[in-house]
Amino acid sequence: MRALAEFIMRGRTQAVAVSVLAVGTVFFAWIGAAAVALVTLRKGSTEGVYLLAWTLLPAAVIALQGSDLGPLTTLVGVYIAACALRAGGWPLALLAISAIGLVLALLMNTVAVAQSQQIADMLAQLGEQLRSSNPQMVMPALNATDIAGMIGMINAWTVVLGLVLARWWQAMLYNPGGFRSEFHSLRLPQTLVVGLLLGVLLLVSSGQWANWAMVLQVPLTVAGFALVHSLAARFGLGAGTLTVFYGLWAMLLPLRWLVQLLAVTDSFIDVRKRLPVRNSGE
Repeated sequence: MRALAEFIMRGRTQAVAVSVLAVGTVFFAWIGAAAVALVTLRKGSTEGVYLLAWTLLPAAVIALQGSDLGPLTTLVGVYIAACALRAGGWPLALLAISAIGLVLALLMNTVAVAQSQQIADMLAQLGEQLRSSNPQMVMPALNATDIAGMIGMINAWTVVLGLVLARWWQAMLYNPGGFRSEFHSLRLPQTLVVGLLLGVLLLVSSGQWANWAMVLQVPLTVAGFALVHSLAARFGLGAGTLTVFYGLWAMLLPLRWLVQLLAVTDSFIDVRKRLPVRNSGE
C-alpha cells in the first residue's frame, strides 16, 4: 500500500493512471476515490478537482452504459469529504458524508426510482426462492424507497472507507503515527450528535423513510469505532481483540446500537478523560 501511495504522489500522470484504472474496474473504484482524496488532502482542492475531473470520465461511462451510479457518487462523495476533512476535521467530514448519502438516496428515489424498484423486485424474488427451500425463513419486504435508503447508506460507508484509506496513506507518507492518534481522539460535537439523533428519530417515526436513518447513523458508528480503538490501545488489547469485535459487530444488531450509544455518551461526558491510563501501547 505504501508503494501505491508513493506512486500516486509522484505526479499528476501517475495519480490519473491509478485513479482511472481503479475506477474502470468498478470493484476497486473506492481505491481510485482514495487516490483522489489523498491528492486533495495533501495538495488542496484545486489539485484534487483536476484529478477528479479525469476520474469522472470512466465513472460517467459506467453510469451511462451499466446504470451503475456507485463509482460516480463515490468519487464525488470522497472528494467533498476530503475537502471537508481538510477544512474542519472529521466531524465536518462525517457530516458531509451523511449529507451525500441522503442526496444519493433522494436521487435513487426520484431520478433513478426504476433502478431502485428493480433491485427491490430482485430481492423479493430471491426471498421467495429462499422461503420455498426453507419455509421458516423470514425476509422483510422492501420497496423502492427502502432500497434507495440502503444504497445511500452503502455509498456513505464506501466514502468512509476511501477517506480513511487516503488519510492513512497521507499519515504513512508524511506524518507516521498521525492517523492513529487522530482517529483515537475522534469525538463528535454535542450539537452534531443531537442533530443526527433528531434526524434518525424523524426518519424512523415517518415509517416510509425509516431505512434512510441508517445514513445518519454512519457518523455515530465511526465515532464509536474510534472510541473502541482508543480504549483498546489504552488497555493494551491487541489486533485480535479488535478483529473479534468487528466480527461480532457485523453479526449482532445490539452491538451496533451499543457502538452508537458509546459515541453519543462520549460526546457528552468524554469517556477517555474519565478512564485511567493503564497502557499506552498498541
